[in-house]
Amino acid sequence: MIDSAAACLDITASKNQQIIASQSIPIPEKEDMTSMVAEVVDTFCKQHKLEYPACTLMLPASSYQMLLVEAPPVNKEELAEALQWKVKDLLHKAMEESVIDGFLLPDDAYHGRQKMAYTVVADRAELQAVANSLETINVELDRIEIPELALLRLLENYPRESQTEMIVVIGRQSGFLTVVADQALYLSRVIDISDQALQAMPLSKSREIESFILEMQRSRDYFESQIGKGTIGHILLAPLENNASALSHEIHQRLDASIEIMKHSVITDFTLASEGAEALLLASAAKAA
Repeated sequence: MIDSAAACLDITASKNQQIIASQSIPIPEKEDMTSMVAEVVDTFCKQHKLEYPACTLMLPASSYQMLLVEAPPVNKEELAEALQWKVKDLLHKAMEESVIDGFLLPDDAYHGRQKMAYTVVADRAELQAVANSLETINVELDRIEIPELALLRLLENYPRESQTEMIVVIGRQSGFLTVVADQALYLSRVIDISDQALQAMPLSKSREIESFILEMQRSRDYFESQIGKGTIGHILLAPLENNASALSHEIHQRLDASIEIMKHSVITDFTLASEGAEALLLASAAKAA
């Protein structure tokens, strides 16, 4: 995960679906992060004896758009191309400068009234620069992941209290929430809060916390009234780099909801480089590779 906004590069390695190494590397503010990828990854691979590895690039939440649109009436193989034209007027950049893909919501979303899809949009030049950089050290960019879908695979084996959950992920510089029911994603929203901001504010008196919890409430109300999959029985909070218990308590008090902080130990016995959301996301992606 290359997080330019947080000036940090996170790497996790696995063999035979077992995590064997993890590192979080701060990048000096004046450095071009993409240009440093080859050097950092090459050193990491040599240190841990990884020869010609395939690589998954996890996008930080601040680096792509997620757009909810009516699904075009095409088969699965044609979906990505059809979505390009569906969202072309909503893009931050020209369609030719973007990589666009997407996935369908379950048939019963929105009470089955209209088939919907999420479109994922990322910057083509940035992704190509990363791929070119990795190619110089014989590392193949095998796939590009977004955290929302990595979390879905994580939940397949995660012990849970409810089949309908809100999952809240607060990264170093940005965050998002999703609602998952019956192992499928039904709702995803960006939330305007970060781990770094939480460290600098008193939770009980913060306007940012008020706004964040209000967005959680609105998302819960929207899901329960519009999506048609019942009520949200549980909230899962991805771990923060610092103690998340205070935030968990605040959410529980204000929303009167059952809440749990996800545990890295459920994903791996290996000690990860970071306690935050980024480490959990990379670990879940690495175990699935």
